[in-house]
Amino acid sequence: MSKKLATLLLVVFIDLIGFGIVIPILPLLVTHSGGSTILVGAIIASFSLFQFLFGPILGRFSDKYGRRPVLILSSFLNSISYFLIFLFPQIWVLFAARMLAGIGSANISVAQAYIADSSEAHERTKALGMMGAIFGLGFIVGPLLGGIVSQKFSISAAFAIPAVLSFINAILIFFILPESNKALQKHIKIQLFNLKVTREVMKPKNIAFLLLLFFFVNFSLSLIIGVFSLLGHAKFSWNEAQNGLFFGLIGLSSFSTQMFLIRALIKRISEIQMIKLGLMIFSVSIVCMGLSPFQWLVIVTGITTPLAVSMIMINTQSLISLESKPEEQGIVLGVTQSMGALGMVFGPLVGGVTGSFNLSFPFVLSGIMTLGILFFGRQYLTFIHNSRKG
Repeated sequence: MSKKLATLLLVVFIDLIGFGIVIPILPLLVTHSGGSTILVGAIIASFSLFQFLFGPILGRFSDKYGRRPVLILSSFLNSISYFLIFLFPQIWVLFAARMLAGIGSANISVAQAYIADSSEAHERTKALGMMGAIFGLGFIVGPLLGGIVSQKFSISAAFAIPAVLSFINAILIFFILPESNKALQKHIKIQLFNLKVTREVMKPKNIAFLLLLFFFVNFSLSLIIGVFSLLGHAKFSWNEAQNGLFFGLIGLSSFSTQMFLIRALIKRISEIQMIKLGLMIFSVSIVCMGLSPFQWLVIVTGITTPLAVSMIMINTQSLISLESKPEEQGIVLGVTQSMGALGMVFGPLVGGVTGSFNLSFPFVLSGIMTLGILFFGRQYLTFIHNSRKG
């Protein structure tokens, strides 16, 4: 592993500890502040909406000015957003802070572009898998920290941790991380929302399908993000610490899958075959998670669900990167993250509305959606598989 890649992974790990802290406890903070299940979905969707809007912008900024300054600025924005929730845990502040965090967290595409800059094409899937593994590792440490602090002090107090970590991250990037983009495009224009750019990115049939696949998988996954902590509390009386432990288990499974299993499987089966297998495992696991009356089965699906998600996400993003031109990595991966974020705008809203009737409904709907993706997309997946073999 190169020094640049190792440094970037450290930066991503610190950032994702903060992200891991937020996910399990934010729905509980909203309901404790007087919000409904629908409002939980709306606040989560506001984060994804701004991530959707600013993903291509940050990607384009990184193509024009470099990856490093964009990563520094976005880390500062994340720090401010967490401090706002820590200091003022009110509903309107939660909305504003999560919108700001959405802008800051749109830097994922920039981090992926940094990896693309710093790795050879044949190493791209492995490098992105390592980044995904770091995501899982952050999801082990983050929820555990958030759950313990929430239980000992208060839910809002847990947000002080990612606030400080994000600030430290900006300092680390400034002093340690070198610039990776050696082909800055100073002439390009930056626009808030450019459908023309998106259409250009989606012209190739294979890229268009992979982007739509990324959208629908994120939609299916985000259906349950806002309601899982509420379901665990309602069905099994799980508190903040127990929810944190469960999300830590999810992180452990995600880390193990992306650090070891993906790297082993890629030697035996293709990216397309892994995506198909991941879709099948995810659809079964997510329905079992929502309907099971047994804690042990929910715990088992806490292992199999992130395994499936990892197989889908990493290979989809790797294929998109491999099919893109080197000078367009920033904008293509930015559009990719925007498609994912767009799915995560609608997913929590639909999940919040359906969950207000029954907290298990979003899980069933997610499983049905995933089976639909596999059924209607199998022809395109076969086309991409054959074109890559050719």
